[in-house]
Amino acid sequence: MKIIEVETKRGDILCGCLYGEKYKETCVIITNGTCGSIFENKFLQVVGEELEKHKISFIYAHNSGAFHRIDTKTKSGKPSGCTYELFDNCLEDLQAYVDWAKESRFKHIILGGHSYGTNKVVYYLSKNQNEMIDKYILISPTDTGYLKEHEKLSADELMPIALKFKEENKLDELLPIAFDNWNLYTARAFLDFIENKHAKNLPIYSKNGNWKQLKTIKQTGLFVMGEKDGFAFGNTSNHLQTINANSKNKNNILAVIDSAGHTFRNREQELANTILNFVKESK
Repeated sequence: MKIIEVETKRGDILCGCLYGEKYKETCVIITNGTCGSIFENKFLQVVGEELEKHKISFIYAHNSGAFHRIDTKTKSGKPSGCTYELFDNCLEDLQAYVDWAKESRFKHIILGGHSYGTNKVVYYLSKNQNEMIDKYILISPTDTGYLKEHEKLSADELMPIALKFKEENKLDELLPIAFDNWNLYTARAFLDFIENKHAKNLPIYSKNGNWKQLKTIKQTGLFVMGEKDGFAFGNTSNHLQTINANSKNKNNILAVIDSAGHTFRNREQELANTILNFVKESK
């Protein structure tokens, strides 16, 4: 595995993890979800290693929401990470990796994301319909407009604080309470996470989004999820079928990994095999 650096148009440097550098036929690019990283998401290490064995290149593409906070090289000089993330930056983040793959002369590019990263991939593909992406992968796709009860209680507690910070012109200051006892946000990043309509593009359960973005994507996709993923609320098959029913291309592959959760712990190889088969069929 090799670390690569890509630069976004706004001047931020993102680090990706490249497997199978010498294989130039197909490059699979998977971007992370909220706070995700190569260190936390072991399943994507397994995916990278499996694809490399079969002479397929793979990039785990850290976007600007990787990690909680990281002091990276940014044009603004400010730290990056989920704490500061703005969803729309995903367009530049993903474009930087796609441009890298094109400049590296890969013949085929498959673009994917995990969790919150799936919403980013859908948004990117809807905005870049002429980009040469062969197929796409949604791993553990989520409805970001639908909060679980404990998340909703946390959001209700934080919202008046964030709005007060906004009134006081303190949008870039950290909120005093972690969202869902897990992630500290700036007021700006929290409001973006809750209110950004572009991210609400897989409205399986919510009523505050729409399927317009997905309905523009012409490529075939792989939609894969763990049987016990809490974001499917007990019915993973229905979760994936709903996404497929609202896709422009109905020839998508749906896969449920038995006994797996949101990050496929102890089921990493099953996920890797599923992705490998999809990529091989794409050739």
